[in-house]
Amino acid sequence: MAGSYSLPGWSNRLGSVLTPASIPGVYTADRPFYWNGIDVGGRMTVIKMERTSGGDGGGRGGLIVHSPVYLDAPLVDALSRLGDVMHVISPNYEHVKYVRAWAEHYPNARVWGCPGLTSRVSGVEWSGEVPYGARPNAADGNGTSAIDGMWDWNELMPYHVDFEVNPFTGRPFFNEVLFYHVPSRTLLTTDFYWNYPGRDGATNGRIVDDADDDDGDYGSWELAPNVGPIPLGSLLWGKVGMDRLFYPFYIKFMVRKDRRDAFEEMARYMTCGGGGGDDDAGWVVETIIPCHGDIVRGRRLCRKVLERHFGIKS
Repeated sequence: MAGSYSLPGWSNRLGSVLTPASIPGVYTADRPFYWNGIDVGGRMTVIKMERTSGGDGGGRGGLIVHSPVYLDAPLVDALSRLGDVMHVISPNYEHVKYVRAWAEHYPNARVWGCPGLTSRVSGVEWSGEVPYGARPNAADGNGTSAIDGMWDWNELMPYHVDFEVNPFTGRPFFNEVLFYHVPSRTLLTTDFYWNYPGRDGATNGRIVDDADDDDGDYGSWELAPNVGPIPLGSLLWGKVGMDRLFYPFYIKFMVRKDRRDAFEEMARYMTCGGGGGDDDAGWVVETIIPCHGDIVRGRRLCRKVLERHFGIKS
């Protein structure tokens, strides 16, 4: 049953239904996800919010589900122990396979898509979309606001990647919305950043190899143990298909030339102005949770990883 709860492996290292990821209140559901018979990995993030509705202070806390995975009985049970599922987010055009099942199982939850998604995916009772060009207020001085019924953006901030273009169609490819959980200083990415392991499957193996100092909390740990070599198909997908082919193509051809400044502005905002200072300069990221590959932990390491991924200098 593709995408369901599984035994330990590189795409669910602990073999758990839900795994604590950062404090306070952030959990992940790590799962295999098969594309043409290849496990490319998939990860859903669950956030237990202090408030859920619109930032007016009137909403009670609940669960936000980011990039939903296959919904099975063990996952339903685990979520029920955490709280009520109140918001389900499909953060880009690609991560939509399971959203209908979630909307049907949790009819009282509000279901949100990235900009433009609701017209592309039918059969889902959508509550709405993250507004086009969504920004935190501090990012450019005139950020957008949550629409009625959304969660509190002061807790979970969206940043719409609105400078992307598919060079063959002239339209956005992923149209992704990135999210930053303020209390835990956690960045959520879908397909905009990934972190696939190398041949030996070691947790954050590439990051450890590239690190030039020992100041970082990375590598294997009790909630992300090493599990041995990964399958050849997964290796080729991650290290060749994504790292060597797709990434340089995206950076060179899929960032609009007339929006290159916006790309660099976003990159610096996510790396706290490129200097790792205080929150006034941008997001202080201490944990990166990608939907594909290993979680990255540690403020200094996260900044280095993001700077390298975006190609910016401190």
